[in-house]
Amino acid sequence: MVSTVSDLLQPYINSYTSDEDEEVVKQVFIKVFTELYGDRIKDILDYGMPQFLSSQNVVERFTKQDGLAVIRRPASSDIIMRIIYANWNALGSKRGLAFLEFVLQMLWPNKWKIYRVYHSISRVAQYPALATIARTSDSDSFLTHRIMILMTPDVDNTEIAELTPTLQRLVPARVVPVVGVNVSIEPFTIGAAAALSTLTVGIYQYQ
Repeated sequence: MVSTVSDLLQPYINSYTSDEDEEVVKQVFIKVFTELYGDRIKDILDYGMPQFLSSQNVVERFTKQDGLAVIRRPASSDIIMRIIYANWNALGSKRGLAFLEFVLQMLWPNKWKIYRVYHSISRVAQYPALATIARTSDSDSFLTHRIMILMTPDVDNTEIAELTPTLQRLVPARVVPVVGVNVSIEPFTIGAAAALSTLTVGIYQYQ
């Protein structure tokens, strides 16, 4: 089995040389070939199992090919993408909301929450304008195919904007995800009797 550049060149390495000059030429060729093409050939040899010992370039190539998350974090992006891609391959047809949760936890540990979205039955003509994560009534609301993915305010907004299209592709076709950032505002009072607790959400909707 060929797994390294040395394996690929083994027939030449073991070939006979008639004199010292020919041996020097052979060693020079092996050295130059390895330096010029070693990394590229190893990448090609790793295409069969990119999630394991392959380079970051190979992992990123296959991650992009399958439409998964490509992140730019110098200290951790390689291992995170490798784990995500390995689980993507392992799950096969069993991918769904559970895999979305797995990816969210890998990217932003404990900084996200998925909400099911409801809508009023009596105002169904206004769907999805009146969709809400708060179920207003058991008798006058239905569970939609929409979900809301809310991040905490300390998550990098640029990263969310870049990865939103990927997150929206991870769910089954019948599920419509919306990604946003939960921006809480302190409760405030109106007059003497009414008190409101507001929730502001920044939406990252991919078109």
